[in-house]
Amino acid sequence: MNKEVENLINEILSDFYLNTNVKYKIHNSVNLSLVRYFNFRLKYIAVVPRKIMISKELLKSIENNKSLNILFLIQIFNKASKGLDLNPFQSKQSFNSNVHDSLFNDWGIHHLHISHEKATDQDFFNRRTGPLLFVRFTDDTAYFIDVKPHNNKNVWSNRDFIRILKNNWPESIERFEAGFRIYPDLDDSDIGILRNKGYLFGINVDDKSYLLLGHGQATSGDNMMASRLANNVWRWVGEHIELIQNNKSLFKKKLIEQLYMN
Repeated sequence: MNKEVENLINEILSDFYLNTNVKYKIHNSVNLSLVRYFNFRLKYIAVVPRKIMISKELLKSIENNKSLNILFLIQIFNKASKGLDLNPFQSKQSFNSNVHDSLFNDWGIHHLHISHEKATDQDFFNRRTGPLLFVRFTDDTAYFIDVKPHNNKNVWSNRDFIRILKNNWPESIERFEAGFRIYPDLDDSDIGILRNKGYLFGINVDDKSYLLLGHGQATSGDNMMASRLANNVWRWVGEHIELIQNNKSLFKKKLIEQLYMN
């Protein structure tokens, strides 16, 4: 690959990370740097208004758990509805492009800390909390699934999250149905172990089976969609390589568009 293109990509990515306070590393492989950039962009919650959907199970959890701060939950629902920034409710690690979120990569589910308080006024992220709010976001809808304690066994691989999506909004995950029974039939513990080892697999939830709910996780831990998006950038570069010699500033502008930075 043209060294000038590689240097330009690294320059664009470094500027982006510095402007957004995202932790990053420029890798020897520019392709890996691109994949890690798209990892971050995928788990970043786009700041847009969304329709709010609250599961029956979450309503029951709120009713039964008197220690939950209901006001904080309502404020999160309102922020999602109005299109306000929900990223401060994520873990600080969500703004580290080299940290993999296996729950998100596998099932497309975010976890939010239920606090509006910050340690200092300068902090971007809110304080961490014991209970976590699990949500699946699409471009126009926020599916609030349930609240679980941070230290629950298998909390990151609990098939109840998919079961809740299936029972409340089956159409939202219908396109991920496998159409056949998956073997072996993995339990929550199996799922956690296989994820940590970098395996790609489907799951059975009652009478349904699902594949690639979150685009899938590569053996490297990266989101498989991040790799596809990086490949799209390289394809565009190959088709427009002559432009960098003729008009570098225009090439850079168009490249930034390919990186969804506008």
